[in-house]
Amino acid sequence: MQSAEKTKPGDGAAAALLAALTQKRRLDAATPKESALWLLDRLLPDAGVNNVPFAVRVAGRLDTAALQSAVDTVVRRHEVLRTVYLDRQAGLVREVLGESTRGPRVEVHESDADVPEKALREFAATPIRCDGRLMLRAAVFRGPGTDTLAVVVHHLVFDAASVPVLIGELAAAYDAHAAGGDLPDVLRGTVPALRAAEPRAESLAHWRGALDGFDPAGLDLDCTRPAPARPTLAGDTVLHVLDDDTRALLRGLQRTLRAPEAVVLLTAFCVLLAAHGAGPDLVVGSPVNVRPPEGQSAIGYHVNTLPLRLAVDPRRGFRELVKEARTTFFGALAHSDVPVDAIAHETARETVSWRDTLFQHMFNYVPVEPAPPLTLGGLHAQPVHVETGYSKFDVELFVQSGPDQLGLRLLYCAELLDRADAEALTRRYAALLHTVAAEPDRPVGELDVWSDEDRTLPGPGTARSVAAPAREADRDLDTFRATPGGPALGLTEAARRAADGTYPYVVHPLDARNVAVVDRSGRRLPDGVRGEVCLVRPDGATHVATGWTGSLRRDGALELYGQAERVARRHGRAVHPERVEAVLLAHPEVTGAVFVAADEAALAFVTLDERPGLTDEVAAHAARLLPRAVQPDRVVRTDALPRRPDGGWDTVALLGLAAAEARTEQADPDGLVGDLRGLWRDLLGLAEPADADANFFALGGHSLLGAQLVQRVDDVTGTRIRLADLFDNPTPRGLARYLRELRDDS
Repeated sequence: MQSAEKTKPGDGAAAALLAALTQKRRLDAATPKESALWLLDRLLPDAGVNNVPFAVRVAGRLDTAALQSAVDTVVRRHEVLRTVYLDRQAGLVREVLGESTRGPRVEVHESDADVPEKALREFAATPIRCDGRLMLRAAVFRGPGTDTLAVVVHHLVFDAASVPVLIGELAAAYDAHAAGGDLPDVLRGTVPALRAAEPRAESLAHWRGALDGFDPAGLDLDCTRPAPARPTLAGDTVLHVLDDDTRALLRGLQRTLRAPEAVVLLTAFCVLLAAHGAGPDLVVGSPVNVRPPEGQSAIGYHVNTLPLRLAVDPRRGFRELVKEARTTFFGALAHSDVPVDAIAHETARETVSWRDTLFQHMFNYVPVEPAPPLTLGGLHAQPVHVETGYSKFDVELFVQSGPDQLGLRLLYCAELLDRADAEALTRRYAALLHTVAAEPDRPVGELDVWSDEDRTLPGPGTARSVAAPAREADRDLDTFRATPGGPALGLTEAARRAADGTYPYVVHPLDARNVAVVDRSGRRLPDGVRGEVCLVRPDGATHVATGWTGSLRRDGALELYGQAERVARRHGRAVHPERVEAVLLAHPEVTGAVFVAADEAALAFVTLDERPGLTDEVAAHAARLLPRAVQPDRVVRTDALPRRPDGGWDTVALLGLAAAEARTEQADPDGLVGDLRGLWRDLLGLAEPADADANFFALGGHSLLGAQLVQRVDDVTGTRIRLADLFDNPTPRGLARYLRELRDDS
């Protein structure tokens, strides 16, 4: 153990650890809301996804000694900033360190730039761990003529509303220490942490009723890419300022619809999501400050996210939807004392990915008030926007509403959306406000939600309109290339040749004027949005359905997701068998593959040699490349893939093969599957050991129970796995296979 004499005076982290070791410890269990953040940290241990950063820049030099004293002052003053967290076997625990605790050491970094954007982003993205150390970091980035003070605090003890409080106190403490004077009265004394009250029974009942029967599986957008097997939550941001005409229309809508600006904008956001394939039963998250009136200046994590549910029936008008959204919004505010994590596991659904939540899209309405001038030691301090580079949701729309400007900040998951698609979403949102202002009672399913840029995007050879409806005609043919410069092929043959293990398939029309992608109503869709692929007659108006789902890219290529007649529903999601089959066929020893999906099971049938362990290798190959929602539950080896007389796959015969293999399979030579079946039973409260193919999450398991299971697996097997590994292998048989692979690789 390091002695007190060897601890550096400015090393707040070491001091915090020493204080924790020497004082009588009081460890409290974390709340469900805190545990939810911790689980995200465990799933992405190398990412600062829960970091809340802020920064200010001054023209001149900061006194780092005075700044260190200022950081020490505010840490000692606020109990919440002296709160540390520890990862324990039973879950996350919380501890408050003593009032003598010093703050973290203020780092100093030299920079060649006065605005060190890259360095700030890296600093903001560095994870803060639940390891008993303070949950904040501070640094000064010293440029040629400026100093930038950056602070990063973990969301467990901080939120956006805490930023002005903390920066204000830091500035006041810095001024006092730099001048060598006493602290002002406003900084004297300590501030106890603000603890949230237990949710009221009537609020719990409200949310159970509001979310009854909701299935979040219908929230995927038609402009997103398939999720990777191992998401990293890499994110990016698009900024867009609404012009004066749009703001004037919005004010008119508020008066006409008798609804607050936030409700009108929320409803428009839901309509935008529905136009891109989500819903019609939608839940959008909306954060709200739950500080009591007497605690408005409290630092801490005092935000609850309201799961706002709205049915975007395409037959209803915008006015009617706003009326329902207003009722939903104010009802949610009246019951905002319930953290969403306290009820998220009560919905009847199977978790198929650790990203699964009640919502995948966020609406964050932020009223912007003019900030008072801020100085540090007499130097004017200018705010600097800092991004962490992560997005917890597919799309999060921040509406920053000020007296002189209405700005949009779209934070999006870069693994699912291209930047061009994110920019298109912001333009379409602005265009939609104009559309609903002109026709508030027109059914939203008939509204044109596309922007002017969508209507005039030039494709190779022509401009593509998205307004013309499609009309059925006799099936016609166009020609495509599977690769640029390749031979001319029919659509089906081009797609087959493009299936080289990547997904979706990409083909190149010889003439882009002959291809269109349309929605369910037969209207053309803009580039990047999925729909049904149609061939266009020479008259330009009549379309011929091909039976394929796809989207046109901005370079003129066509992405094909699969044949519509083969699309299956699994846990409410659309599953394209061709995608899974292409991944399976990418394995060098697989010569044929068929994927059969249903809610009960997802089976992959492959033709390959009988080499021992090869089937497990193929299953692991699929697990690495496919998201959990479309991974096969089991891979079945066969000598031949049977077909029906009409040429389609004989799924009845294939399922018979799977049943026969299950009866004869010797799948537990080391007893590992049996051990895991017992753990399933113990943690899920089952009367007997679970079936070898029982999905942990389908039986009622959730993230918190999953974290306990991961620890129990370590205790029983001596092999450490991550929570993400359980999501990827949620059955005893599958997890046993994964554990054996880890042992073989070690």
